[in-house]
Amino acid sequence: MRLTRRLPPWGSNMLIYAHRGYSAKYPENTLKAFEAAFPHADGIELDVQLSKDGRLVVIHDETVDRTTDGSGYVKDMTLRQLRLLRSGGERIPTLEEVLALVAPHDITLNVELKTDRFEYAGIEYLAWLATEEFELEKRVVFSSFNPDTLVRLREVAPEARIAVLTGDGHPDLLDVVTRLKAEAVHAQPEFVGTDMWEKLKQQVAIRLYTINDPNELPKLTGFDAIMTDEVELFQLMRSR
Repeated sequence: MRLTRRLPPWGSNMLIYAHRGYSAKYPENTLKAFEAAFPHADGIELDVQLSKDGRLVVIHDETVDRTTDGSGYVKDMTLRQLRLLRSGGERIPTLEEVLALVAPHDITLNVELKTDRFEYAGIEYLAWLATEEFELEKRVVFSSFNPDTLVRLREVAPEARIAVLTGDGHPDLLDVVTRLKAEAVHAQPEFVGTDMWEKLKQQVAIRLYTINDPNELPKLTGFDAIMTDEVELFQLMRSR
């Protein structure tokens, strides 16, 4: 990718989250992609769903079709069945494996609970329990597009760090952020400059997804982090 724009001066403080790990170079949401992101990122974003036998597995889609050599819904497969699949030669990891990998490193982990389509009963409690097991409560941020999931998480874990996921904002966003005592909004670049952005930018952190080209960066200030597949590219730009 050709660098066509330098980060403006305020961009030097912008945090960089590796979207599904260093997914521009390695299979997304795999241990290899996460480990490769460590030298370049302030945070790592990943997606969690539940297997048939109630295990927390790290995969974006509700099915395994796009990212692995298998076929079918994650919810219909046991952990053992999922572990037999390969994504660019890599296995689907559990959340616990990722937490163990991240623990020794000074990095934030954004765990997106993928309950947009399936509720996955108990996923909030299990994800928080795993976070507590590795003593990473202060370094894990939970996000979801499903506000009911975040409400349940807040009930399970009053001290949890929560971010509300949205596209370019919606009329109830301010109420949801306030009710959940969320620390951040994770939104698309188009959110910057909207009326809702104006209302929230002084109250919570604004983290934008998924920016892979420097020309996609909003010209306005008022966001704190980006999520990108091209984590090394933006890290190099920031260091200049």
